[in-house]
Formats: sequence, C-alpha cells, structure tokens
Amino acid sequence: MNGHRTLVVMASQTQGLLLKLLLEERGVDTTCVEGVEPALSEMARVSYDLLIVEGDLAGTTGLAELRARSSASVMVIGRGEGEHDSSDPQGLVAQAVALLERRTAPPSAADIFRRARILIVDDSATYREFLRAELEQEGCAVTAARNADEAVTALAGGGLDCVILDLVMPGTSGTQLCQRFDRFRRQRGLFFQIVILTSQDDEDQLMISLNAGADDFVGKAQTMDVLKVRLMALLRRKYFVEDHLLRLSRLAPSA
Repeated sequence: MNGHRTLVVMASQTQGLLLKLLLEERGVDTTCVEGVEPALSEMARVSYDLLIVEGDLAGTTGLAELRARSSASVMVIGRGEGEHDSSDPQGLVAQAVALLERRTAPPSAADIFRRARILIVDDSATYREFLRAELEQEGCAVTAARNADEAVTALAGGGLDCVILDLVMPGTSGTQLCQRFDRFRRQRGLFFQIVILTSQDDEDQLMISLNAGADDFVGKAQTMDVLKVRLMALLRRKYFVEDHLLRLSRLAPSA
C-alpha cells in the first residue's frame, strides 16, 4: 500500500505506537500525535489519506474541525455507535487498510453515472427521449432541451456535468451552439463537458467541432455502448479534477 498516509490521534502513546507498527507492517506510512492541536499542525504540513482518532480525546468539536481541515477518511475509536473498538488492534488495522483500499480504488462506471447530471440538446423528441431513457437507466440525472434557448436556460441553472449536443439544430448550427456553450463555461468558470452527437461522422466535422470547443465527438451510427463509454471517460476525468481541487481547498489554511 505504498503511498498511503495515516495519522493516529490518541492520548495513549503506547496504543498509538502499536497501531503505527501494525500499519507500517502493512505498508502504510503512519504518524502518531496525542491531541487535536498537534494533529491540525501535522495536517497543515502533510496530506493524509486516513485519520484514526480517539473519540473521547477529540470530542465532537475536535472531530468536526479535523474533518473540515482534511479530505481524509476518518475512523473514530471508542465504544459509541459507529465507532471502532481499539481492544483488537489487528482487527482495527485490517479495517483501516480496507478503508484505504476502497478510498483509492478507481470509481466504477456505475459510480460515475450515478453522480452525473446530463443535458441533452436535440430537436428530435424521439431521439431526446431515447437518450434520456438510456442514460437514466444507467443512473444519470437527465434534463432535455429542444433548442438553444431551452439549453441556455438549463445551463444557467448550474450543476450540470455534461451537455450532449446534436450537430444539426433549427435556427442555429450545433457548432455555433457549441461555441456559445464554451464561452458560457469559460466566462463563469464552469467545468461541464460538451459532446457533439451527429450523423455527420467525418474527419472534417470532427475537427470543426473540437475547434469550436467540444470535448468529444460521437457519430450517431455508433452503438449506444460507445457513447456511454466515451461519456464515462469524460466524466471520470472531470470528477478526478474536481475532487482533487476540492481536496486542495480543504487542505489550504483558513484565513
């Protein structure tokens, strides 16, 4: 488990050192401190993946502060509901290692789709509803728009992860709308992805769409599985960046 870091916060130096020894035998880099303030100082210096905290030592306020200052997982030691019993150090370490493994495991396609909020922009009611049904079946939250005005209204509401945009739209081209969406996200610092979906599946149109700001380009002749896999790949990268930035913001010292 090379690369994982755990911070043990316990009043008993003996118990803390025992956990440190057992964790390091499992390849987990471990540091021990004896209170909340030393833990906060240590967390300001080093990023941790897991905090093992004695509940009675930290108290409700201390636990809340530790969680607020770190994106690490937290195991609370004690005898209360939801707390971990320290009388079995080997079992406690096994639980900690399992938690670290789950934390660093790549998200599954199901995890990604359940998190996704998708906007479909297509003037064909039949195709809109077909796409909606396919994506909702995967767990996505889906909004549909018939035209540019409805799409912009949906985007202005915020909270979207991806726009799937038909290239051929009445009153405006999908390329123009893609450029408009790209300006919109840049001006507002948003991070939604743009996927062009079209029957015009050729190299020239691919280049035009990507230059207009699209993040991917999928031909309608492709199977639905191809669209889903490419959508999943875009969302995976998006969530990785967002989660990393969130972690950095939590680690930043408060003003």
